[in-house]
Amino acid sequence: MLAIRRTGPSIAEVIASVRDVPTRIIPYAASTALTRTAQYAQQIELPAEMRKVFRSPVSYTTNSLRVEPSTKDTLSARVMVKDKAAGLAPENYLLPEVEGGGRKHKGAEMAMRYAGVLSPSQFAMPGAGLTLDAAGNVKGSEVRTILAALKNLRGGVGAKGQAAGRGRKLANDLFVGKPNGGDRPEGIWRREGKRLRALFVFTNNAPDYSRRLDFGGVVQRVALERFRPEFEKAVGAMLARG
Repeated sequence: MLAIRRTGPSIAEVIASVRDVPTRIIPYAASTALTRTAQYAQQIELPAEMRKVFRSPVSYTTNSLRVEPSTKDTLSARVMVKDKAAGLAPENYLLPEVEGGGRKHKGAEMAMRYAGVLSPSQFAMPGAGLTLDAAGNVKGSEVRTILAALKNLRGGVGAKGQAAGRGRKLANDLFVGKPNGGDRPEGIWRREGKRLRALFVFTNNAPDYSRRLDFGGVVQRVALERFRPEFEKAVGAMLARG
């Protein structure tokens, strides 16, 4: 969430520099300009920045922003990431890209936990046996196949953190647990002839992200570039209406 407020010195200076504007319309024109500036950041500049820093982002990501418009009383417009969705909320995976740090658990991981194959402290990382899409995400069809194979497991996680579903053979030649021989990790594996290929590998280390999306920088740049023309346009329209 980023706010574009009247308290910013550049915005206050812009308002003061525009001559012959009746005082009574300034809050209305400023509010309109703030909202339009935030909408430009939401619809144009932030999606463009996402396409620069992310590899082929899907529309679900580029369309994940919303604006809380300004009013004459608040004089503050906010650009926000949607925090509610039918699936994984965009805020959950975009926040680490903005602030850095670990990500939250994904929906597939929650389903694995419910099935009793993943403990509360673990994360499921894609293995070499999975196919990734152009954006670097696991294909939804492969996730659905794996979750369907887990649907009959409802063991939960025991008091010692041991998932009841581990060590089980599933449908579609899948296996949950730690393969015998070698130093291979726990996870969900698929048997292909005489070999096993990892679909998901379980780890206790939360995936750590570096800061990639300069959300705040983009919004502030847009505010500096667009607030004045939007304010002047709003003033002109209001004066024309009398």
